[in-house]
Amino acid sequence: MRLRHLSVLGAVTALLTFPVQAQAAPSGHTYHVAPQGSDQARGSQTSPLRTIGACLERVRPGDTCLIHHGTYREQLTPPSGTDSAPLTIAAYGDGPVTVDGTDRVTGWKDAGDGLIAADTDLPPDPDFNAVFLDNARAAEGRWPNSGADPLNATWAEADSTSTDQHIDDSDLPDADWTGATVHLWAGSNPWAQQTGKVTATTPGALDFKGGNYRCPPLCMGNQTYRNYYLVGSKAALDQPGEWYYDKAAHRLFMVPPKDGIAGHTVSAKHRLWGVDLSRSSYVTVRGLDLWGTSLRTGKASTGVVVDGLHARYISEFSTLPMPPDSDLAVDPFEGNIVASRILDSGVQILGTGNTLKNSEIAQSAGDGVLVRGTGNTVTGNYIHDVGWMGSYTPGIEINGNGHTVTHNTVRRTGRAAIDTAWQLNGTEFHDNRIAYNDISEAMRTSRDGSPFYVCCSLNGSGTSIDHNTAHDADGQNGYYVDNYSGHFRLHHNVAWNTGSRGVYFNGHTGPSIANEDHNSSYGVGINVASTALGGATDASGSYFSNIIGPKPVTATKAGDPLPVVRSNLISATPGYTDAVNGELWLTPGSPAIDAGEVVDGVTTDVLGAAPDQGAYEYGAPLWSTGCSLPGCQQRVRHGSWTATSSDGTDAATTVDGDINTRWTGSAPQAAGQSLTVDLGESKTFDRLTLDAGRDTSGQPYGITVSVSRDGTHWGAPLARVHGRSFTQDAILPHQTTARYLRITLTASGPSPWVVNDIRLYGDGPDAASTLQAEQATEARGTDRGTAAVSLGDGDRVGFRAANVNGRNLTVRVGPACARGCSLQLRLNKPDGRVAATIPLNGTGAWQERSVNLKHTVTGSHDLYLVAAGKGRVTDLDWLTIRP
Repeated sequence: MRLRHLSVLGAVTALLTFPVQAQAAPSGHTYHVAPQGSDQARGSQTSPLRTIGACLERVRPGDTCLIHHGTYREQLTPPSGTDSAPLTIAAYGDGPVTVDGTDRVTGWKDAGDGLIAADTDLPPDPDFNAVFLDNARAAEGRWPNSGADPLNATWAEADSTSTDQHIDDSDLPDADWTGATVHLWAGSNPWAQQTGKVTATTPGALDFKGGNYRCPPLCMGNQTYRNYYLVGSKAALDQPGEWYYDKAAHRLFMVPPKDGIAGHTVSAKHRLWGVDLSRSSYVTVRGLDLWGTSLRTGKASTGVVVDGLHARYISEFSTLPMPPDSDLAVDPFEGNIVASRILDSGVQILGTGNTLKNSEIAQSAGDGVLVRGTGNTVTGNYIHDVGWMGSYTPGIEINGNGHTVTHNTVRRTGRAAIDTAWQLNGTEFHDNRIAYNDISEAMRTSRDGSPFYVCCSLNGSGTSIDHNTAHDADGQNGYYVDNYSGHFRLHHNVAWNTGSRGVYFNGHTGPSIANEDHNSSYGVGINVASTALGGATDASGSYFSNIIGPKPVTATKAGDPLPVVRSNLISATPGYTDAVNGELWLTPGSPAIDAGEVVDGVTTDVLGAAPDQGAYEYGAPLWSTGCSLPGCQQRVRHGSWTATSSDGTDAATTVDGDINTRWTGSAPQAAGQSLTVDLGESKTFDRLTLDAGRDTSGQPYGITVSVSRDGTHWGAPLARVHGRSFTQDAILPHQTTARYLRITLTASGPSPWVVNDIRLYGDGPDAASTLQAEQATEARGTDRGTAAVSLGDGDRVGFRAANVNGRNLTVRVGPACARGCSLQLRLNKPDGRVAATIPLNGTGAWQERSVNLKHTVTGSHDLYLVAAGKGRVTDLDWLTIRP
């Protein structure tokens, strides 16, 4: 079962694919491609070609290949266009166009022992094999078995008698595991995972080679973390859909579905790069879907634009080898294992002056996106469910200088959401702009990190990390500049629910020079420092000011000149609008208003007598982060939630919105123990996240989730989760509206279960949250800015599939036309029925206006706010609908 929010891929396709004849170069020729065509045809719309490859053999600079709805199992290797006449490959707009990197596997025969087998050659290196059953990812045979979500994995736990190359485990099945891959998440503080090969097995024990780098932090032994699993062995095949490839015999084994293989389809990866632009320049790729394959540009590529890509299952691998010396920008060292697979996974934007935009990138064992070279742009993308193999492969890996990475939503990553690996990048990290990104649910399979992470010895001169939001992550910090790095300027960033700190500059017994953090806002879920610079032998020129946070701003007093720490507001009640929901903008009377100091290049838009402290200037439009594609807004607004436990202990901390507070059960885990949550009002959601923090023993061994509308009548469980992980996701089969939910244990465990935080997510924005106009999933006639949109007569913004439960509509608008102006809220379509009208009539400065809807609206609706009046009507900042 795939995560529910992947269903937005279809919505994105419908939203962004459209006929593109008008966008073809005027002087170029347009060819059509369709599954019913022939490669001997003319390539016209009435006589199309059959394959995209045939079109690419014909095109010249300025030409266009228009691809009609269908699946194309081929590799695209376009020639280059020119700067004045680029080549275009685009979906026509009559339905999804899928470039499929897999081929069907047929000829299945009974192989004994409950298995079937097919003789087939899988061309990728065996470490990169991927198999799909009925168009869903099939798991490689694994012990212990795990669920469908690789970021919610089940681990075995080695006994404390284990050593760095030996595992003792009384639960290990008695089988010959020799040759299997052992995957380790082990050590005293395992900030990365490793793999090795089993060399010998005995009952309850095995020996392996590899995976012993940086002991004790990253190796097996009598350590705090002793997690592991086994793959790559026929002995692990024991549940339907699991597979094993015998590379010597060229034979694929599988446990068949319970009803047999007849009527089911199996495919396996054959093409790593479905769109290979490694030798191409000046090519535009628009509106294509990728399945089981990826896209790359090359070191010499320039002028490539990738727009509206929808890529799923882009990278798969089963081992984490040391990067080859030829890939390294630093001296070889065993610690470089953390950079494994960064350069051979993900959608890759290499070269100079290339762009990836408006795209959804999902499901990768490694990177989501690798950007490398100079002056590339990654903007407006939705990147999620990546990096599950646990090395330093992030949502977006940035190598090089002069890149622009803005307005991306990056969610559910094994380690960081945004990262750079100095082992591959080198120490120069100049003039990069990383801004307006929303990064959350990071650090799912790692420790000692953060959603934004850069390391080590980097020179960040000219680089700006600004206007980002980091939240709901199980690392230690929101933003982390690690190990001797200097000259990084952070400003106007926001973090909450990120553990110990908002931002951390780690000198780690070395220099941390000229780092800055200004005008940032930090909220709940930070319990050590709002901003900290620690362990530096030299912190010269560091400067922290205008920061709001619940904990102190601290800096090592070393260097000449000494670090500057001033003009900061440290308070648990700084006057935020709603800290639990990350709305860290100021309310009237906040002590942060006009209390900041001037910082050159940072406090550039001041209202009032002086700059405000914090990330949002009071009275100005609220800037927003993340992309505007469907799926980019999913977190359900946290309200007056309460929780009760079956053992009678106080469970309020599970729903207080603070990742650092913890509830612990009163007895070791046993089936039937439960938590019941009252949301206070009906909420619409399709995913529940249970966060157990960084505890190593209290994660539930298995749970179910049930819902109720009245707290009395409960249906059958809607979701089941097996196995232990630090953060577990219960995926409901469909969007559900309920007021009450119950989490029930289904298995026993040696320790009481713990819960730090419960969060809900829905397939679409929560209209009770602040819907910021510049993030609308549809806009017509508007002028979008970074913090508002300008609306004229007939202009509109729309939010697709918003979850609504309320009657009060509030908008924040700027100066409006003198009379006869209004904003109309229409439901489900732009010319749908009017649910409310807000008269404007000469609104002056920015202000909030509220009206009641004609009746309470509930459920999922498309919301359209349409402007009416003469000429320019108003500027719109945000809207909400609440009870």
